[in-house]
Amino acid sequence: MLSTAFSPWFILLCLAVGAGYAALLYSAQAPWSRAVNYGLAAVRFVTVSFLCYLLLAPFFKTSTTHTEAPTVVLAVDNSQSVGLFTPQPALSAFTAGLPGLAAALRDQGFRVETRTLTRAEAAPDSLRFTAGRTDLGRLLTDAAEANADRNLAAVVLATDGLVNQGQEPQPGESAVPLFGVALGDSVAKKDVRLTDLLYNRVAFSGNKFPLEAEIGYEGYAGGAATVEVREGGRVLQSRRVALPAGRQLVRTTFQLTAPAPGKRRYEVRVLPLAGEFTALNNARTAFVEVVKGKLRVLLAGAAPHPDLKALRAAILANDNFDLTLAVASVGAPLPATASFDVAVLHQLPARGGLGQELLARVRAARVPVLYVLGAQSDFPAFNQLGAGLRVQPRGTQTDEVTPLPNPGFARFNFDDETKRRFAEYPP
Repeated sequence: MLSTAFSPWFILLCLAVGAGYAALLYSAQAPWSRAVNYGLAAVRFVTVSFLCYLLLAPFFKTSTTHTEAPTVVLAVDNSQSVGLFTPQPALSAFTAGLPGLAAALRDQGFRVETRTLTRAEAAPDSLRFTAGRTDLGRLLTDAAEANADRNLAAVVLATDGLVNQGQEPQPGESAVPLFGVALGDSVAKKDVRLTDLLYNRVAFSGNKFPLEAEIGYEGYAGGAATVEVREGGRVLQSRRVALPAGRQLVRTTFQLTAPAPGKRRYEVRVLPLAGEFTALNNARTAFVEVVKGKLRVLLAGAAPHPDLKALRAAILANDNFDLTLAVASVGAPLPATASFDVAVLHQLPARGGLGQELLARVRAARVPVLYVLGAQSDFPAFNQLGAGLRVQPRGTQTDEVTPLPNPGFARFNFDDETKRRFAEYPP
């Protein structure tokens, strides 16, 4: 349908303009016949009216209807606990019936998607209960996010309810209908399991670092378990951990000394207890990267500047960096004993030879350098450094640039707080 953003009354105005224009030109006595005069007036009327209508910016508006089949997600907990604790006949019946359920839903017009803890999309007849961790919250969140642009009608969650990572789903949290299929065994088994390991991914050689183990247990309240930390088959530490009554989780922390630099693999294991249902969940592995020490960073500038404060905050946010700050125009000079592995030079070399001593120290150290250029930079001096890049400024004028979100960009959005902070950032 052809329409405009203006009121339909403007169409009458266009016709009136066309009629008035034709009457003004062809109402006087003409040298040609009356029929020709009327014909020319009609052509003028139509042409002028159409041109006026084009000024209203008309556009074609069409409506199409697309019917999308509703989606049902079959979310399956394929963790090891389901395979261990679900009676084999019941588990076999479940895996055999899942493809039939998917086919029946498709016959009713649903789009069916099967998801597991380890695969975003899995065939219903290819389930393997081998996942070492159960994060049901992530499973449901991923299913909702993957179908955010679709008509998600329902989620069928098949699980034993045992969660050892992430958050447990709570009733009423799901925005779509959630149907549960109970797996596992309602009879609690005697079991001790290592549910989680908490540790830093990076440790410094020669320093101690913590390794915290979380132990879950059923049927052993009031007893104790032996927990070992191993590396390459060698026992580093071992201790007895009490399993208090009235609780199902207990934590213990080992303090290990980081050896020589390199990647280290530590295995934490709970020794099996008498009568334990399974020992497959008694061990976890921690991978720690041992580094020589903190990376020493020199942050040097020609003069105080907001960029220095921002760079300092960003560098100190990483525990692996040891920062030394030096500003050429203020404060004490860089100590002669100061050493560094990398340098960040803000507007150095600077105009007027400011900061030449700092620049000489950095060049003598032969370390990687990040140059941040600006209005105070001495570009001819920078080009002589042979840094791999030559800068040829055009004149002395500089532009102050600030971020401005594009309202027409829709791939992702910033919240109002972020937009406000952008507006307050210095150029």
